[in-house]
Amino acid sequence: MKVCGNNEQPRILWFCLSVVSLMFCVTTSRAQELIKNSTDGPTARPDPAIAERVKVLEGELERTNLKLDQLQKTIGAQQQTIEALLATISAARNDTASAAQRTTAGNPPGITAQAVANTQPLETGESAKTSDGTQAAQAPTVEQRLAKVEGDVLRVGPLRLSGDFRLRYDGTFRSASEPPDPPLAHTQNSRVRYRLRLNFDTDLYKTLSFHGQLATGPVNNPLTLDQDFTGVSTRHPLFISEAWIDYHPKKSIQLQAGRVVEIFADNSRFLFDDDLRLNGFNEKYVASLKENSLAVSSVEFRAGQYILTNPNVAIITPNSPLANAGAVVGTIGRSANLFHQGVLVNQTFNKKWSDQVGADIQLYRNPNQIQLASTTDGATLLVQPGLGIALSGPLPGTGNATTTPGGVIYTAPGFQVLRFTYRLNYAGFKHGDRVYPLTFNVQGARNVATGLNERDAMLATAQLGRVARKGDTSFLYVFSIKGANSLISQVTDDDLGTGSGVNIRTHHFRFDYGLARKVTLQSLFFFQTALRNSGQFPHFFVPLGAFAPSTYRLQEQIVFTF
Repeated sequence: MKVCGNNEQPRILWFCLSVVSLMFCVTTSRAQELIKNSTDGPTARPDPAIAERVKVLEGELERTNLKLDQLQKTIGAQQQTIEALLATISAARNDTASAAQRTTAGNPPGITAQAVANTQPLETGESAKTSDGTQAAQAPTVEQRLAKVEGDVLRVGPLRLSGDFRLRYDGTFRSASEPPDPPLAHTQNSRVRYRLRLNFDTDLYKTLSFHGQLATGPVNNPLTLDQDFTGVSTRHPLFISEAWIDYHPKKSIQLQAGRVVEIFADNSRFLFDDDLRLNGFNEKYVASLKENSLAVSSVEFRAGQYILTNPNVAIITPNSPLANAGAVVGTIGRSANLFHQGVLVNQTFNKKWSDQVGADIQLYRNPNQIQLASTTDGATLLVQPGLGIALSGPLPGTGNATTTPGGVIYTAPGFQVLRFTYRLNYAGFKHGDRVYPLTFNVQGARNVATGLNERDAMLATAQLGRVARKGDTSFLYVFSIKGANSLISQVTDDDLGTGSGVNIRTHHFRFDYGLARKVTLQSLFFFQTALRNSGQFPHFFVPLGAFAPSTYRLQEQIVFTF
């Protein structure tokens, strides 16, 4: 029985029934005519031959009646079976509709969302119950076999691919220091770089999905995915940049585990670098609210727990690098961790205006191990065993104040960074057929684990416009100050803080122009000065002092998104 042509069988069955009924009427009419002829006449004597024929016809009539009854029962049973199959198909379509919508963009060639939605539930050899409870075997059709294949593809994925490719000119310039300042060589690094990222996603179930990303970049620098045009003609590798499982049992709940984006990362270049990814766990709960006098539309509770190192040292000896980083001799080598939790409140005033206000706190455990990883001994102990390869050098990104020049113990006894953020959004105004949204953002942070100087940081941004199609433009201005004891330099932005992630004051300008759909030209300018010199406070030594001339950085790049 062909399920997709469910209207054909009832028509055929009713046609057969009509033909049989017509035959029955013709036979009955002929029998009555014979009987009448046999009984008419002056004497009305029965003819033995005619009587015999009448008997035969009466028997045929009885058998025809029996066949008609059986045919009516069969038609009724077939109709019930068809209705049951249609109900099953409808339920299957409803179950797969949402999954089909989410997987349309990544369906394999030849499989559309409509095909996925039309998935048939019957397997080969499966049967359906009839009205009397018996099993009516259903032969699998071509449509059913195709639907089974589509269903298997849907359960496996399908895999959705995306990514981007960026070509960048990157120039960093700083003049040399002059006497009586300490000697500092000039910087002139003019280079071309590229970045390639490949994303792959799949929905394992409605509530469970997977995301992965392969990206270029040096393996020992977690703050960039850019690959320099260098190395003569050697090939550049791809590394695992992101890999996590996302469990979302409800729309309001999201749980992630793997190599994840930091839960409060916002691409603002303040707390964390845009390219930073951490190994650990993220949790987010969004409570949506009904209309109220405060115009609060939702409240987001976020938390993240990240494992930064695993020293695997049973007992710390006096000559251990961990002892040099402040660990107690004779104890077990403990890991470095980051625990980050906070809340964001979203307000929607009208169709044009909305804002977001929030607060969060970062709690670092054994933060000196991060500074230790920026030394040769620390990279050998903390970084290389996890990678299984020997690095060309330690992790870059230093800049914090340490107790000794080039030391591995931060001047700040701990890092517990409390942050406040406020963002104001305006849907924008129109100029011609272009829309120019406007956004203001202010952030402030303080390391509450210390009372020393230079424990504060701040950032203010203003952005006008967005790029979505050819001819669109966007303007961004950023002003930031980061004290040497405020944030951990190895995880904060390395473009806003060129050569030193903290102990800086930076002005940043950016202009984006849409060359075509999914092709954007971007121009970025950074003007950076250092804040404090070494020795300005007790046990305060920084790699880049305030005597250093201003650093200028230019990035001109084209981004292709696919």
